[in-house]
Amino acid sequence: MVITLNKQIISKLILLTMVIAAASCSSVRVTNESVVEEGVRGVTISKKAPETQAILANATVYFEYDSSRLTSKSIQTLKGLISVLENNRNLDIVLEGHADERGTREYNLALGQRRAESVAAYLLSNGVGRNQLKTISYGEERPAALGSNNASWAKNRRVEIK
Repeated sequence: MVITLNKQIISKLILLTMVIAAASCSSVRVTNESVVEEGVRGVTISKKAPETQAILANATVYFEYDSSRLTSKSIQTLKGLISVLENNRNLDIVLEGHADERGTREYNLALGQRRAESVAAYLLSNGVGRNQLKTISYGEERPAALGSNNASWAKNRRVEIK
């Protein structure tokens, strides 16, 4: 059986390899954050389309309550992506902003957008091209964890990078 990979799949596989390599070689010290660590993943691998078996690297940046400010842990997650995106100008990513269930729908949509824009601003200030970034907010509409407790809320205050 012969499998043909298109340029986009190959580029994304290269991105995954470089992100993993950058994360394993990082010399940045991480301070303790108040985000609950149990079950929270910084970088995961998922399959986008079963028919193509494309593997994408998905990084997630977490935020404090009612904040769009990047933490030291968030910055460490983003540093691994910067050089990859700078060296592969044909790659583009989507920054999906999310919020926990507290607050009104409108407020949470705005907060998710501010979070996505905060990540975009950091990437832009570090050399990533604007044409490589798209931001979108889902507010509280797509929770990563169900539940009305601190652990669930911490997992839902995020920007997913896809």
